Amino acid sequence: MAEYTAEKYIKDVHCGKVAACKWVKLAVDRHIKDLKRSGKKDFPYHFDAEAAKRAIDFIQMLEHTKGDFANKALHDNIKIKLEPWQQFLIWEMEGWRNKDGYRRYTRAYIEVARKNGKTSLAAALANYHFFADSPKEVGPEIYFAATKQQQATIAWDEAGRQIQKNSLLKTLSKTYQSKKHIVIPSTAAVMRPLGRDSKTEDGLNPSFAVIDEYHAHPDAGLIDVIESGMGARKQPLIIIITTAGTNYIGPCMEEHEHLKKILEGSIPAVESFFGIIYTLDDGDDWRDQKVWIKANPNLDVSVDKKRLEEQITLAASSTVKITNIKTKRLNIWCKSVLNWIGYDVWNKCRLEYSEQDLLGRECYGGMDLSSTQDISAVCLSFPPESKGEPYKHIYRFYIPEELIHEKEELDKVPYGQWIEKGLIIATPGNVIDYDFIEADILHFAEIYKIKEFCFDPHFAQQVVNHMTDAGITMIPIQQIYKMMSPMCHSFEKHVLEGAVAHNNNPVMCWMISCVEVKSDRQGNIMPMKPRRYSSGMRIDGVVANIMALGRAALQASMSGSVYEKRGVMFI
Repeated sequence: MAEYTAEKYIKDVHCGKVAACKWVKLAVDRHIKDLKRSGKKDFPYHFDAEAAKRAIDFIQMLEHTKGDFANKALHDNIKIKLEPWQQFLIWEMEGWRNKDGYRRYTRAYIEVARKNGKTSLAAALANYHFFADSPKEVGPEIYFAATKQQQATIAWDEAGRQIQKNSLLKTLSKTYQSKKHIVIPSTAAVMRPLGRDSKTEDGLNPSFAVIDEYHAHPDAGLIDVIESGMGARKQPLIIIITTAGTNYIGPCMEEHEHLKKILEGSIPAVESFFGIIYTLDDGDDWRDQKVWIKANPNLDVSVDKKRLEEQITLAASSTVKITNIKTKRLNIWCKSVLNWIGYDVWNKCRLEYSEQDLLGRECYGGMDLSSTQDISAVCLSFPPESKGEPYKHIYRFYIPEELIHEKEELDKVPYGQWIEKGLIIATPGNVIDYDFIEADILHFAEIYKIKEFCFDPHFAQQVVNHMTDAGITMIPIQQIYKMMSPMCHSFEKHVLEGAVAHNNNPVMCWMISCVEVKSDRQGNIMPMKPRRYSSGMRIDGVVANIMALGRAALQASMSGSVYEKRGVMFI
């Protein structure tokens, strides 16, 4: 006999027996208040427990399709068992009805950390609405929507696997894998993925839709397309299932804030809109294990507590990793742009050495050539030759001579003094003279053993052609996540470990203070100037350093360092 746990979950959250954040408590309180309002003239809704149980029964008839829960060697029963918090979601979305018996809610917003079974639950709900919705939906159209069709296909594939593992549903339906369509023959019923990159059809008539990872959507366009097609349906339902993100001006944050205002009562409730947010409370220490369950209601079920602890411990040393762990695993909204390398961290990498100390040594170069009127930078990275030695670096910076005063006023730094000290090279005229950069690189090639020289191909082609003719191996590094992220992670790791040395070049120290990083949803990172400033921040030297060190460290990892090949030399 099925066990229905939603009501107990409601009581346990309400009395504080279950650890829950403010927004979960308010969602539960809303349900309790609505039960008291039920039957009153100004509240045309009632709760139908049997309708909610019907959906729960259907979903728990399905089987897990992957992972340990689908392994018959580990579990005698591999059918889905909905946890109390999951039953509560279905209890709300399927149980509340209007006077005609149709669903009250036409839109739901569910925000919860990753690894809490969102995909499996979304697929199961889609299958319920496809095969067994009540009242019966004629010709249901089910859509899984995401920014890209490939992402939307993940939940569609899960729904398809659930169908294939159920003999009755498999008999009732037909799957066209190449077209990504599941249909019920002799009906208009269809289930398919839909991405922003899909060719959106004008004839959509959705009855049910899952919007996946809404935080990654740049706008509400896809939802608008789906919602506009639902007008003819009696009880359509859009479910937005997402984790927190970093885009504070996107449609997901707007939905998030709108829900919070409804739950707090600061604006009138939209009676057709259900929502819940599983996150930490203000003031919670994100490193405290006791609060993790607030964002991870499936803790110790699908969320491995030990693995989560390992990830949080590893993240504590990196602002980028902290952001990723907070958004993805603790469902905390964070700014996407972060200060990267702190002054104290960079200052610990100071070391007294001269360029003459490095004569004759192998090195890897990086150059960030600006547009003709901005700063350009060159960096050389020297791999260690003895155990415990850090990667040492030297820098060159270039600026158009006639723009020095203008740049000083704009950037509020002493370019003139730096030029007098030989820290920046002023090239004649009002544009960068790349001949000066070429001359320096060729000089470096004479006194150091340059193995490779990295460059951003955007502005560098003329210099690259000349350097290639001079016999220097030039390596193009496009300024995109795929190319830059591994090098950024390498740079960060070496700096945090004290495996990088600089000779306190003030221009480079200033640029380190300017650089921030942006990250995408996969955790890839790139350096950038702060968005809040349209000017006054320069990061050219950091970009050059990232490329030079990244290439040097990569080659060292592939071939072993010098001291690993010949051992430590004693004199």
